[in-house]
Amino acid sequence: MKKIFILAIIGSLVLNISFAQKEKLFKYPFVNQTEFGVLFGRVKNANYSYYYPSYSSYWPNPTPNGYSLQNVANLSIQTFNGFQVRKKTTVGLTTGFDMYSSSVLVPVALGLRHVIYEKNEQGAKLQAGIDAGYGATFGASKNSYEDVTGGILINPTIGFKFPTRNGSAWLVNFGYKYQYMEVSQNFDESDFYNIASVETKNLNRFQVRLGFQF
Repeated sequence: MKKIFILAIIGSLVLNISFAQKEKLFKYPFVNQTEFGVLFGRVKNANYSYYYPSYSSYWPNPTPNGYSLQNVANLSIQTFNGFQVRKKTTVGLTTGFDMYSSSVLVPVALGLRHVIYEKNEQGAKLQAGIDAGYGATFGASKNSYEDVTGGILINPTIGFKFPTRNGSAWLVNFGYKYQYMEVSQNFDESDFYNIASVETKNLNRFQVRLGFQF
């Protein structure tokens, strides 16, 4: 009888621990959102015409307009990993690759995702999000004449989640991404025609992303 009583106590403790773990896992489930996107924007390209004076060297002579505008589209891949701290709110970390024409930046940012409207749990949901952090230059090309430095990034979005039967969801998001970047040109002092320079870039892009959540 004692053995049965002891086994019953042990069994009840195991069940209580199991249910407690289940409840905790249900309360704070892991969420991954992986998305592929395109960054749309316009960039200014300086226009120079070169002429040769009476001596052998040459100097740039800007055109009357000074620059031209060009439409660009860059590929972006990102993954958000976090925990659902409330029923409609998830907090986590965002990283990936932003492939600009001049370099590849790696965003490292804190992210927030929040469902702002849903008709029911099985239906489509309107979701807002924001990522704020730093764009690192792990993926930038390295050479002795050019240094690329990343900087602050801010990326607010709004879009839709379309749940599937297995508990995952398709994602469609629209947003704006701001990224600061600095490019330093360091030429050899013996080269008379080239001058060291530092160019700062404030990259402003409209963003469209498609992805999947599980």
